[in-house]
Amino acid sequence: MIPVPYQKFILFKEKLGLGEEEFEALDPFRDIFINRKDDFSGYLYDFFLKIPETGMFLKHYETTGFLKNAWAGWFESLFRWNSEEDFIKYLWRIGIRHVEVNLDQRYSNLAFSVSRQFCENIILKEIPAGKRDAIFGTVNRLIDFCMLVETDAYIEARARCDMEIVMGVADRVRNKSVVISGNIKRLQRKTDIKDPIYDVYESVLSDSSACERMITDVRVYVDISQKEPELRETALEMLITKAVGQLKSKEAFRNVTVETALDKKAQMIFVDAKDMESMFYYLLENSFEAVDPKNPYIKISSISEPSFPGQIRVEIFNTGVPLREEVIARIFSPFFSTKPMGTGFGLSIARLAAIKNFAKLSIKPVPGQGTKAVIMLPLAD
Repeated sequence: MIPVPYQKFILFKEKLGLGEEEFEALDPFRDIFINRKDDFSGYLYDFFLKIPETGMFLKHYETTGFLKNAWAGWFESLFRWNSEEDFIKYLWRIGIRHVEVNLDQRYSNLAFSVSRQFCENIILKEIPAGKRDAIFGTVNRLIDFCMLVETDAYIEARARCDMEIVMGVADRVRNKSVVISGNIKRLQRKTDIKDPIYDVYESVLSDSSACERMITDVRVYVDISQKEPELRETALEMLITKAVGQLKSKEAFRNVTVETALDKKAQMIFVDAKDMESMFYYLLENSFEAVDPKNPYIKISSISEPSFPGQIRVEIFNTGVPLREEVIARIFSPFFSTKPMGTGFGLSIARLAAIKNFAKLSIKPVPGQGTKAVIMLPLAD
């Protein structure tokens, strides 16, 4: 079961203006709506019966009255929910169920529109004139809230289904790649290094290694996309030091000079530490790979600017060839890479991690000098 992000929806409810005052104003009229639940389910049934695609389904499968009962139950719950948490859980399950039965979300959105029409008719006919505007506003916001929760659940469940397919394929490819690599290594050990086939084996192993790196990157991307960030105070310097240390331990990067110039007045950021570790690792890996071999230099700096209150600007500069605008336009696209053996996923992961943590990431050329990544991160209070 996909966990329900209760706190997010409670915040949504508050932002929609659904507070105690609104519910108290609705209290005297709740039964008016609840007593019309069966009328509502019939109204919704008749509406969808007239649409060819949904009408065909209803004629063939809605013989037991299951959907009518479900719709009546939903309408009643709209006006009779005692526990905020139980109501959110109920709506969340509906959104997930729509994915399980492969319901087109457009029909669900259409049902919300029909619900508004039905409630408006009740208000015009049965609510005193002096109370209509207030009740109509509250009912509208209630329906908006239901749509937000159900749609969020639908999107989350649909994304998870897609990601499960991606990960299933990735794991199968990894397993095959490991078997192929093992067999090639055994053949290579039996082959003279001067034999032309030895180089063929080496090329296959290199491609297999690149494939495994891509699968690892895909898994990181999926993990970040599926989880809600756990935002807390985190030391910026610690994140950068860890990423630099991991990369400097690699033989290919040991000759790269890394300079840091961090703003000591703004050291704590409000982010998910694990997401930021991934972001800085992939940004720095990209910089390490891009540096000019004759001048392998990277500078990491940070500064809090008055023009961006509550944020800190972090720049990662490398001496590589300045990127062209047409390359920068595609740089965050999955599978796009300017490197022969690149997976094309590193910067996509970095950008996703930034977005999930309310940060902004951009890549900019520095004419005649190199390229820099610019990250705007939220400061801790």
